[in-house]
Amino acid sequence: MNGTILVVDDDPRALALLVGILDKEGYQVQPADSGKLALVSLAAQQPDLVLLDVKMPGMDGFEVCRRFKETEAGRRVPVMFISATREKEEWVKGLSQGAVDFISKPFQKEELLARVRTHLELGRLQARLETLVAQRTAELRIAIEQLQLEVSERRRAEESAKESEQRFRQIANAAPVIIWTSDPDNQNVFCNEYSQAFTGRTMAETLGNRWQELIHPEDRDRQRRESAAAVTARQGFQVEYRLLRADGDYRWVLDRGTPRFHPSGEFAGYVGVVIDLTDIKRSQERAMREKNLENLRVLSAGIAHDFNTMIAAIFGEVDLALTDMPEGSPGRDSIQRIDGVAKRAADVVRLLQAYVGDPSDSDRSELVDLTAVVQEIVPHLKAPIRKKAEVRTELAPRLASVRGDPLRMRLVVLNLIINAVEALEEAKGVVTVRTSQVQIGDGATGSWPPELAVGSYVKLEVSDTGRGMPAEVQERIFDPYYSTKFLGRGLGLAAVQGIVRSHNGMIHARSVPGGGSVFEVLLPLADRPPATPEPR
Repeated sequence: MNGTILVVDDDPRALALLVGILDKEGYQVQPADSGKLALVSLAAQQPDLVLLDVKMPGMDGFEVCRRFKETEAGRRVPVMFISATREKEEWVKGLSQGAVDFISKPFQKEELLARVRTHLELGRLQARLETLVAQRTAELRIAIEQLQLEVSERRRAEESAKESEQRFRQIANAAPVIIWTSDPDNQNVFCNEYSQAFTGRTMAETLGNRWQELIHPEDRDRQRRESAAAVTARQGFQVEYRLLRADGDYRWVLDRGTPRFHPSGEFAGYVGVVIDLTDIKRSQERAMREKNLENLRVLSAGIAHDFNTMIAAIFGEVDLALTDMPEGSPGRDSIQRIDGVAKRAADVVRLLQAYVGDPSDSDRSELVDLTAVVQEIVPHLKAPIRKKAEVRTELAPRLASVRGDPLRMRLVVLNLIINAVEALEEAKGVVTVRTSQVQIGDGATGSWPPELAVGSYVKLEVSDTGRGMPAEVQERIFDPYYSTKFLGRGLGLAAVQGIVRSHNGMIHARSVPGGGSVFEVLLPLADRPPATPEPR
């Protein structure tokens, strides 16, 4: 079962429509035709998502949402409003009540399902992250309690102090996190072996206030203020900042300090734990970016469809006008200019369709030889490209065919070559285009994304000798309108990715700063579609 969804709507037809759509997608649906029944259902069984109508007699959707969000369980369940209203004030009111989204009636089935899937997945991700944080917090709390116990035992007698200190250091050195202690002036007096491995500094190089040297310059003042205020109040503190790792990379960390006291009650300093949060933060950012991209694809698909309809009407009117106007008629030139502008608009719409992977052009599908496509394009590249880069080819003869739209295949090859040439910037360089056939799975060698299905593929590879891309750029290289060069770049690689996906293929990039970049496109053979991947 994909998840449980509570659907609340006082309109029987709207309720039945929503229940039918969601039920066909494999969701367990709980219908309710009033706000009171919805609250009773929520109290009896907690769903994974709530679809809530705004306008209902007796108790409207805003009141239901407010009451539900006041409960402990309600704060963890996403609520989506669905209503015929388009008033922004109501949208703002709904979001302020704790809702995560607002869908207007009449809605598109695909848009509804896309948003439902997105919020269910974000809810599951949030639950997993909360579980992970709770688990790590519990483990660290136990470790800190053990450390505090060791410290208190050390105070009892001078003879046992050395033994307790040794046990403390053994525990700290065995921990997979940074552990430190400080004196009453908040000067570091100890850091564990993991800290030394993480920072590449010896203990002597981090004692006193030299830890500040490892904190990102933009975070130092904030870290110093927050920790100083806690020291003055003899209270615990936690602060996030970027910490320099031994390899030169700054990592986001959470530094949590717990005050310790002598048996007499005198403040003795802090024992602290520093946890690396970078991977968790990146996971959250990646999930949010994927959600935004999915919403953008849904929006782009709707825009492309509407603009196609309007552009088709423009072409029709232009043809009629030109038919009725003989050569030399006043205004004929203006009509022809309108026709040219409409054609350029149609090109933009085709890029949008490529980005969302529009399958509507499947009737133009035929057998395509990628080697032949490259041989057709490379000799006719424009002079500025040839002047800037040497374009080499290493093409497999008698390459197996793929099934697809020849025009879009040419667009993929041309865009990847132009992207590689632009990556050379002002320097003269080499762009290499290769084609080959590869086998994925069943003992085949090579490093491929795990979601790639087992089967035979044609590979198109375009590499350059440019300066390469850092990791943060590689993560966003296929985002629409993203560029490291200048604003207004257009869809670019995002459209290429959409075309490849619409042909059941995959594209990914490999790059090392200073070592150039490689873009690989994998498309399944026309005569043997790839098998469904086995569960991993």
